[in-house]
Amino acid sequence: MRILVAEYSVGSRGEGRVSLQREGRAMLTTLKQSFERLGNEVISPIGERDFEAAVDKLSKDSDAGIVIAPDELLLPLTEIVESNTVNLGCSSECVRICTDKLRTTEILSEAGIPVPGIVADAWVPDKKYVTKPRYGCASENVFIIEMDSTGIMRYDPGDGFITTEYIKGEDISSSVVAGSSGVLPLTVNKQFIRMEEHTGRLRYTGGLVPYHVDAEKEILDMSKQIVAILGCSGYIGIDFVVRSEGERRVYVVDVNPRPTTSIVGIARVLNYELGDLLLSAKFGSLPREEDVKTEGCFIFNV
Repeated sequence: MRILVAEYSVGSRGEGRVSLQREGRAMLTTLKQSFERLGNEVISPIGERDFEAAVDKLSKDSDAGIVIAPDELLLPLTEIVESNTVNLGCSSECVRICTDKLRTTEILSEAGIPVPGIVADAWVPDKKYVTKPRYGCASENVFIIEMDSTGIMRYDPGDGFITTEYIKGEDISSSVVAGSSGVLPLTVNKQFIRMEEHTGRLRYTGGLVPYHVDAEKEILDMSKQIVAILGCSGYIGIDFVVRSEGERRVYVVDVNPRPTTSIVGIARVLNYELGDLLLSAKFGSLPREEDVKTEGCFIFNV
């Protein structure tokens, strides 16, 4: 097969953060090599002035394709791939929901999935909150904020952001592949998140794959529920926080309807090719959950 892997930071001439470009290149290389080991030809846009036009052209010459892009670009690019070839990622309808953090939170909350509560204007002095873009990725412009005792906000996010309650705990993610034959959890991962001391800004700096926690079964079971509720397919990365104060509880923070940086580690430890799983999810049957195993662990920094 000829497979399009369209990764935005490498495929365009955008001037993003260097760390985001490194993540993008690592994800592109991981998927490209995996598909190629299976005997497929992989094509990708590189340094294009018009990335969208390049995806349109290349997807017409492909048997299947998958897109990795920022949330605000993922939907139109997914629609292009869907119109021209077989989409190995989440459907455009799923992308439309998941890239809207407010809508995703509301849907999951209504379905009984624990999520941090959305905060409108009931600010409490000296209590922490999290603010993030309604559309965004890779911890871009995510801040921990609070109102001081005088009632002054220490950071004003402005329009286009949502604010949730702050849950103190451990940052975890799960990696899942889903298709018509079912939902297959792959790994639970540790996320390295650093907070800038003076601004409260959160930075994603890497991860550990796999990562074993007491709440592992709960996280994997919840991941399967989330994928079913939102109608996800292909590879999905789900971000959680496991509360560390009081009674342990797992909260869903974000649902990423696209490959995430964790695939770089997963490819090193999983006994299946990621490319094989993505193709099986679309064209065949996924393996049984008990047949998917990991060996060793892999730490990556961005």
